[in-house]
Amino acid sequence: MWAERVASIDELAVARRLSSEPGFAWLDSNRSEARDGRYSFLAAWPTEEIRVEFGAEAPFAALRGLSRVTAEASTEGPEPCEVPRWIGYIAYDAFWSDPVRGTPRLERGHDPILLFRRYPALLAVDHEAGDTWVIGDDRSECETFRARLAGLPERQTPTPSIGAIAVDDAGAHRQAIETALDYIGMGEVYEVNVARRWSAAFEGDALELWQAMRVASRVPLGMFLDGGDHAVLACTMERFIHWDAESKTLVTRPIKGTIRREPTDDGASQRLRADPKEQAEHSMIVDLMRNDLGRVAEIGTVKVDAPLIVEPFTGLYHLVSTVSCVTRPEVSLADILEATFPPGSVTGAPKVRALEIIEEIEQHPRGVYCGALGFIDRDGGLSLAVAIRTATVAGGRVYYWAGGGIVEASDPDREVAETELKAKVFLDAVESLQGEADE
Repeated sequence: MWAERVASIDELAVARRLSSEPGFAWLDSNRSEARDGRYSFLAAWPTEEIRVEFGAEAPFAALRGLSRVTAEASTEGPEPCEVPRWIGYIAYDAFWSDPVRGTPRLERGHDPILLFRRYPALLAVDHEAGDTWVIGDDRSECETFRARLAGLPERQTPTPSIGAIAVDDAGAHRQAIETALDYIGMGEVYEVNVARRWSAAFEGDALELWQAMRVASRVPLGMFLDGGDHAVLACTMERFIHWDAESKTLVTRPIKGTIRREPTDDGASQRLRADPKEQAEHSMIVDLMRNDLGRVAEIGTVKVDAPLIVEPFTGLYHLVSTVSCVTRPEVSLADILEATFPPGSVTGAPKVRALEIIEEIEQHPRGVYCGALGFIDRDGGLSLAVAIRTATVAGGRVYYWAGGGIVEASDPDREVAETELKAKVFLDAVESLQGEADE
């Protein structure tokens, strides 16, 4: 890996210049107050693509055999394990792609369920040190990237046009929650994550919608990806997995438990941590993630490092725990995904039964939502976030989902309200753009 320090940049201005180029991607820390997100990365001009469509067997097998970069190395800049080589996502629907999972009730199209692109060079912004770097496979790739970027003109795009928002009926969502509670009462499952969808007609540049979402909510693990025939716009704060291929350390930081954050803290964070319903919802998922990590861990290495931490985000407090292990020597990136995907915090426990119930009671396939997005690093490790607070733009429409974990103590009305609280990132962004369009 080669790294060259360059002058500081305006990330949004550079993103607008790059956004019309093939394979544009932006991994964005947005200077969040959370612990994740030291670096932001901007990339375009990928040279390889791994694309798997719905219906493929063993979709994670496509990621086997990806090698680390062994070319010349510079002595400055981020470590290879901190820098993307492949950027992309795994859709929630990847679980139902493999026929061994059974036949799903909801019809899926042929959108990619796994999409990763290899970038021989990209921009890295170190928000902690205040440095900006061009990083690539070697010096030549860095020089090529700098020359291409320098040749791009400044670019402003008009405000996109967004139609009236349609949302899954609150009554229907409440009925889905009550059905989940019935299954819990019968002892078939302990927790189920149930989601509802917002959608609207969309015309214009999806990057401008994502910029409005970035303004509405600062998070450490955002991503914009131009998929060619679709775009993924994520403002997520939840770490799914981080795997260091050198040390074999695997970490997950599930979020479960939410409460509104007021401008002045009136004790809401303490109430969240003390709420027995939120504790139960959270603890079940922590146990699930311990079990998932145990499938690939060295015996005796799975541990909960920091349980029930209250973390602040724009408009919300969340309960977060850190679970970690050391993976066995033979474990690969694909093995880790087989053991842990989809993320437990957005499915339920036991996971497979929860997935079956979700398929039965929700109205639409989730697509990317509740999948995972991020990068494979230059050491062959993995850094993925949970695809929550995530919109997709495709076929002239924009889609957004929000959900919550249902346990025995859940109040359906409160759960419906929680989806609307979580949707504010999207709704506030749309409102701001519609206001600009009316001016």
